[in-house]
This record gives sequence, structure tokens and C-alpha cells, in this order.
Amino acid sequence: MSLTRGTQKVERYSVTLVPEKNETVPFHVPTTFDRVERVYEWKHSGRLDYLIVPTKISNNEVKIDLFVNPSRGARLQAKGLSKAIEEFLETKIGSEWKGLRLASIGRPSHVIPPNKSFVRGTIEDMLGVPLDH
Repeated sequence: MSLTRGTQKVERYSVTLVPEKNETVPFHVPTTFDRVERVYEWKHSGRLDYLIVPTKISNNEVKIDLFVNPSRGARLQAKGLSKAIEEFLETKIGSEWKGLRLASIGRPSHVIPPNKSFVRGTIEDMLGVPLDH
């Protein structure tokens, strides 16, 4: 499901997540990187198409760039998009991103997202740490 957005601008949110205080629970680093294809893939959830690129991983915080694009047919105003982002993050934290909690969501910025040609190696190579911890 690798979708390219070409020169279409989408919203980018810088999101900070922090690990839960309980150190016995490992946390999953959010990403939409496909290890087989070696690219970041667009995924779909509810009213959003999204792409997640981790930018910083440490024991104290995980920062991600969340690129979002309202799904076709979903007309969201700025306030509705912000609410959809918050709901999306809370859903992911409650299901897939166990061991993390939301610390902050930055202001959105209009950007041209990375597309299928955005390949620099695995995320582990880029960050210098394995993600399976």
C-alpha cells in the first residue's frame, strides 16, 4: 500500500511520546517503515492517511514526524483535523504503542512529504539502534 503524494502538500505534526514509568514494559517505536521494501509507506486509519517517521529515540522520549492527509472524501477543517489527530494518537497509544504516553503535539506545518524515493537504509541504520526492544 505504498502511495505517493507527489508535490501535494500535507500536514506534518511533530509528536513527542514518553515511556511509561514502569521500566519493565518495553515500548514500541512508532513507524510506517517497511523493512522489505525499505521505504516509508502511507497507511490508512479512519479519516486519515498517515506516514510516521521517527526522528529521535531515547530512554526519556520518542519524537516522531506524523505526516497526515485527510482521506479522499473526508473534508476536515483545521479544528476537525487536530481532533482527528488527537483521537488517532490516543487510539494507537491504547492499542499498538503500549508503554508510551502522549507528551505533546506540535503545530502543524504544510510540507511535501517523503515519497517512495525516500530511502536511506533501515530506520535502525539511520538511528543507530535496533527497534525491537
